[in-house]
Amino acid sequence: MTSFLEKYNLKDPVCLYKWTWSTIRLMEGTTNSCHRVKSDKLTPDTYKNFHNTPSKLIHRQKMQNGIWPGEGCEYCKAIEDAGGTSDRNDLNTAIELAPIELQQDPKAIKVTPKLVEVYFNNLCNLNCIYCSSDYSTLWEVEEKKFGLRDPEEWKEIEKARKQYPEMLKQHWKWMEENVRHVTEYRVLGGEPFFQPELEQNIDFFFNNPCPNTRFLIFSNLKVKNQRMRKLLDKVVELQKIKHISGFQVVCSFDCWGSEIEYIRTGLNLKQWEENFLTLLHDYPSISVQIHGTLISLTMQTLPVLCEKIAGWNSVKHISHSLNFACGLPHMEVGIFPPGFFDKEFDRCIELHNDDWTKNMLVGYKKKVNAQKYEPEKIIELKTTLDEIDKRRGTNWKKLWPWLDSYEV
Repeated sequence: MTSFLEKYNLKDPVCLYKWTWSTIRLMEGTTNSCHRVKSDKLTPDTYKNFHNTPSKLIHRQKMQNGIWPGEGCEYCKAIEDAGGTSDRNDLNTAIELAPIELQQDPKAIKVTPKLVEVYFNNLCNLNCIYCSSDYSTLWEVEEKKFGLRDPEEWKEIEKARKQYPEMLKQHWKWMEENVRHVTEYRVLGGEPFFQPELEQNIDFFFNNPCPNTRFLIFSNLKVKNQRMRKLLDKVVELQKIKHISGFQVVCSFDCWGSEIEYIRTGLNLKQWEENFLTLLHDYPSISVQIHGTLISLTMQTLPVLCEKIAGWNSVKHISHSLNFACGLPHMEVGIFPPGFFDKEFDRCIELHNDDWTKNMLVGYKKKVNAQKYEPEKIIELKTTLDEIDKRRGTNWKKLWPWLDSYEV
């Protein structure tokens, strides 16, 4: 299979993420071209250039010169150095996502995005232990109540948030002018089903036909089933009139059982499963993916989730993707001794029939086992969980006795 690099005669470490992908966080006024890299500031005045900020242009030029640009790109480099398949390797196979400018000039660095994802605000009804107030209003309440952030930092955050109405206005303006060139448009949160902006996006596509644009949302599925159906019925109508090329619900979900209700504090597993089965059985035109965050606490029952996915695939194809938690070294899987989670990784690999998911998991296993054992971070993990328990009235030791008894 010809890759993006081969077609345009580019060399490693060029990454299609840098050329075609932009994430925008409207409420905080930032953008980046991969979740792993440092964000750039955005204002209403600079919004139209979100994909071609000065640092993005510098990173693209460095990659063309054979240099890893750093500032977060180490994530993929570490996976590749361990012999795994990184996000960069994976996306570089998607030639169809290359920006149109490369057809005229393969060395172009100022380009038009084909993958755009937007975080409108942090309105969310969950309090996931690896999250923060940047993406959850429940976390924000907790951080303010217990003084978990510096007051000066909150002043800067509130200053950025005052721009939100104008940022939102600039976003819709950009969409009206450019969305027909976008192959994939993603809405994240917070929780989209909990936010009025989801309906605004649906209405936008009713008023602006984009037959070549695929629309996705990332959801924790903590929503009343009736409300979810009401919104999905509108999306199905968009599909019928061909105002979008397709629609996918990416279900944010990490493992199974009581463990997931602790990790994603506020989640009700029974409600999640009801809503997921509604998607599975009642909406054949809507594709479904499960996307999870890998931390050491998810590993225990990740194989149980993989067993569930194997069963659901007999009804409808359910893709499964995973990534590591960002910015929380004490929650990383690889702080434990090499081989510590091999049994869980091997079981998950065995359960999946999809080569893409298998390769992803094999790469993650290699990356984890190539990491240095860091017992001091295990101590930090236990301390962090103790602090969470004090704030939330929970008890992590009942769910992870293996961690409680682990001697550093």
